[in-house]
Amino acid sequence: MNAASRSRSGWIAVFATLCIWTGFILVTRHGATGTLTSWDIATLRFGVGALIAVVLLPRITLPPLKVIALFSCFGGIGYAIVVYAAFRMSPAAHASVLLPGTLPFATAVIAWLWFGQKPLPSYRTALVVVVAGVILTAADSFSRGPQLTRTQITGDLLFLCGSSSWAVFTLLLGRYPVQPLAATVATTLGSAVVYLPIWWLFLPTKLTQAPIGEIITQALYQGVLVVFVAMLLYSFAVSRLGSHIVALQMAFVPVISALAAVPLLDEQISLATWGGLLAVTVGAVLGGRASHGKRAEYECK
Repeated sequence: MNAASRSRSGWIAVFATLCIWTGFILVTRHGATGTLTSWDIATLRFGVGALIAVVLLPRITLPPLKVIALFSCFGGIGYAIVVYAAFRMSPAAHASVLLPGTLPFATAVIAWLWFGQKPLPSYRTALVVVVAGVILTAADSFSRGPQLTRTQITGDLLFLCGSSSWAVFTLLLGRYPVQPLAATVATTLGSAVVYLPIWWLFLPTKLTQAPIGEIITQALYQGVLVVFVAMLLYSFAVSRLGSHIVALQMAFVPVISALAAVPLLDEQISLATWGGLLAVTVGAVLGGRASHGKRAEYECK
């Protein structure tokens, strides 16, 4: 496959991932207001995903146990448990800014601290703009009443933890060149083996009390679309375009999902949050242009 075809297939995968991640924010926020606990939603994510993974297992070669453990920790359990808890505390607009919106910044900072990869000058402006969006979103949380402020700030911090966890996973995908399907199966199975017994023995659940429609919706979206389809597409995109480029494009999710949350979830968006959404979207555009320019320069050389 030539460079143009690889790039085209990577961008198609990015677009499909954007659509699924936008739906993820809306469906998960809706689920957080329902009967299921955040632990239950994580269980549906890993349980349904594991069933699919077992079917696909004969078709792939799993990576070493160390890699499975790292993928499961950061791309599976570590991400899911903090994010599902955060959705019960903060609105979808905050999730939009602080999950995909901060991913470029978290990826760049962690790559710098962990691998010594300093952000390119062309990326730095984009990252500064993304940080401005985070600050504006935090300002919205601090403007609420004392009780609501504490709740939303906790949720916001958990979203940032989730974004950081996914950033590490993104970098791990680049560090360990595992085939996308193998990475997806390894992450899902590793997470299920560790998490499901803990949920069964120790964690609170309302799974038996929840309406069947709520269970099916979360099971299909979290366990099939999010765990398998989106992760497979995301891994594929990283293999075609690189981790930094893919992470920056995910910052387009915020404004799309926040706009959709107004009619679908009846959420109101403050002026500060609108500013945050605008900032992270501009950051994504600047980052995408910088990535394209750098890629073109490299190809000319």
